[in-house]
Amino acid sequence: MCKSIVKCVAVSLALMFMVTGTALAKKKVLKFQLVYPKTSAVAENAIFFADKVEELTNGEVKIKIFYPGQLIKAKEALNALQRGMIDGYIGSMLYFSGIVPEVNGEWLPFSWRNVDEAMDIYFNYGYLDLMREATQKQGCYYLAPISVAKMGFLTKFPINSLEDIKGKKIRAVGLEGKIVKALGGSAVSLSGAEQYTALQRGTVEGTDYPWYTLEDYKFHEVVSYVSIPPLHSPGMVEILFTDDIWNDLTETQKEAVNKAGYLTSMNSAALSEKNDEEIIAFGKENKITFIELAEAEVEKMIKALYPVYEEHQSSSDICRRQIEVLKAYFNEKNIKHPLLN
Repeated sequence: MCKSIVKCVAVSLALMFMVTGTALAKKKVLKFQLVYPKTSAVAENAIFFADKVEELTNGEVKIKIFYPGQLIKAKEALNALQRGMIDGYIGSMLYFSGIVPEVNGEWLPFSWRNVDEAMDIYFNYGYLDLMREATQKQGCYYLAPISVAKMGFLTKFPINSLEDIKGKKIRAVGLEGKIVKALGGSAVSLSGAEQYTALQRGTVEGTDYPWYTLEDYKFHEVVSYVSIPPLHSPGMVEILFTDDIWNDLTETQKEAVNKAGYLTSMNSAALSEKNDEEIIAFGKENKITFIELAEAEVEKMIKALYPVYEEHQSSSDICRRQIEVLKAYFNEKNIKHPLLN
């Protein structure tokens, strides 16, 4: 009898450890490199995303956020994803636009007028599907876009006309660099984390970046002017998974993580509107001058930017389809787009 009891206990313990081991095996902690500092709106959305993933997967999947430079540098992110050095990335793919030209389709100047249009285009008109198709070729799954609010020229010099941009050194990467060059400036490629020092030292004379960074990045200390209209309303960055990590999730986990991504996109949209409303008052309180270009100068800007759209459209089949989606959207809404008509 005693031997039977011992045997039963042993079997029970073995089964318990097997079940516990299986439960533990299902739990995943994923390393995500964020390329923006803790003070940024994107960081706030990244934390929101991590919390939602843990909540919606019942703790089976956890996202651990690493801040700039903790795992890899921004320009190393795509290679790091492909090699499995990181499990995911939250940041802009503009650093890799030479490899993934379709990312430029997220940064076309004046592509949408507000965050509601942007979200509608992504989730209801196929833009997100196109981005997923593009990143799949690089071994990555594009989960969801994060809005970064209004974005345009933050400068140490006033811009009252296109002539004022000529020859000026502006921090800009990917398509932003092409925009700066089209407008007569000189594009300087720097990561987001390098900008403050570059502006402080005069290495660059301006940047094409979200307006809210006047406060969150303390750019009000190193620039004096904001140019209106913004080039992007809003700009977009991405949440990416490696394909290996994404495919390792169960279907239930994928559904939960996709939902977390969508909720993060909506959270970023609401945060963008809040930041846009608050930043002008903050800027004026800190002696930032907002200069609105005259209509004639805006027309000159638009004319100068036509080649940017034309080049993008011819960069790949997906790029061409991105332009088609934008055209179809604005035609359906009966809205005249400045660069697509």
